[in-house]
Amino acid sequence: MGNHHRPATKKRQTGSALITGLIILLLMMIIGTAGMRTTIMEERMAGNSRDLNNAFQAAESGLLDGEQDLRNKDPATQGLTRAIDYDKTNFTADCGLGNATNRDFDGLCLPVTVLTDPPRWLAINWSATGVPGTNPLPYREYGQHTEINGSAPPDLPSVSRQPRYILEYLGSLGSLVIGKAKPAVTTYFRVTTQGYGIAMTDANEPIARIMLQSVYGK
Repeated sequence: MGNHHRPATKKRQTGSALITGLIILLLMMIIGTAGMRTTIMEERMAGNSRDLNNAFQAAESGLLDGEQDLRNKDPATQGLTRAIDYDKTNFTADCGLGNATNRDFDGLCLPVTVLTDPPRWLAINWSATGVPGTNPLPYREYGQHTEINGSAPPDLPSVSRQPRYILEYLGSLGSLVIGKAKPAVTTYFRVTTQGYGIAMTDANEPIARIMLQSVYGK
């Protein structure tokens, strides 16, 4: 009678089950790793979105601060924050850089007159540190020139630095309404601000930056 080798068949079946189990385990590890990467990426995207939103809100606060500079009124007391309003003579092509004795004129600019020249907001070094009245052109910082109830407003939270902005004198325009004995004259200014998020690069620079502009008339 011939011999039958059934035990060998069992060994081959056991080996196949081991290989199948290892393949399934490997697939589970790959799926788990992909899931972790997706979760990490989603968290980073959510963090970046929050930081960008912080920068946008900071930029909006910078616009309001610049407009309050021009309004020259304490929103709480309605009193003047400066003895006199800014007029055309306070705005210069160098944005107040040459007026080293009075930093209150920092960031008060006249717009460019040569079309090939870059606009003032591109000539500003928004990352410059130290006193705002530095080269190439000075800017203004949130809360430095405005007051709320007689005091400087508190610093904005969740930002790496306070918003920075400049004010440009655009000129005056009389009313176009026909029949007025004396047309009302409105003076227009452009406010350009840059707001920042809280995340920083290795070079200590804000990652999220938002630049906004508004035109203010008074």
